[in-house]
Amino acid sequence: MATVVVQQHPVRHSPTPPPIAPALSLSSSPRSITPIPNKHLPICSPGPAPSTSKILATSPVSPTLKHAGPSHVLSFLYPPDNFPRICNTPPVYSIDADQLTTALDELATRPLPDPKQVFPWLHGLHPDNHAQLNFFVSRRRPLRRTPKCLRTITIVKAGDLTKGRIKGAVSPLEILSPPGQAFLEADPPEGFSVRNFHIQTAKLAAVSDIIVYGEEDVMNTDVFTLAINIATAQRDWLKKNEPGQESPVFNTFMLSSQ
Repeated sequence: MATVVVQQHPVRHSPTPPPIAPALSLSSSPRSITPIPNKHLPICSPGPAPSTSKILATSPVSPTLKHAGPSHVLSFLYPPDNFPRICNTPPVYSIDADQLTTALDELATRPLPDPKQVFPWLHGLHPDNHAQLNFFVSRRRPLRRTPKCLRTITIVKAGDLTKGRIKGAVSPLEILSPPGQAFLEADPPEGFSVRNFHIQTAKLAAVSDIIVYGEEDVMNTDVFTLAINIATAQRDWLKKNEPGQESPVFNTFMLSSQ
């Protein structure tokens, strides 16, 4: 009798599949992003856009600017001979709304200086910040000096900046150091940055004619005191940076129209 041998093949078991990760929930709330407010812009409607023809008809012609003495730029606000002086020491002048409009129009149409004349000064060149100095100026010491081609306008508001009638106004705390009678030392004494945009408001204030104003809820005496403090800061800045200049190069104005 023949014997039949049946060979059984071993049964292969497939490995246990890994557990399936839970599906992402589509109803999960997205990560919230906190907006960064622009504290310089008041809450007000911009109004309708003017027509192009109206802009062309009302835009003033950029004047040919001369220089006061050997170096400083003349403007509608400088010299301030045509403005009433409301304080002698330090000098503070009065300006009305129409004159302010003319000054801002003249500034907006004035040709900008060559970037080589204002940079790297605007980046911040503190004498103790060797990293910043070595990168930007190295051995070129004249580049550390305040450029004489700059003359701008800084509007400072006494009171709440979240509302206002003049756009672009800044707080006194952005340009003055405590107790409020000297300009901030804006240049970083340490660290390195090729931007430093946050220091430029304070740096430009020192080369600005400054106009101070307040809303109806701010006492006129408070606005006047702020103007005196800023004029004092300008006088001290002049003694430090322009020792040979006898008369003020930049002046403070107080807006008479509220």
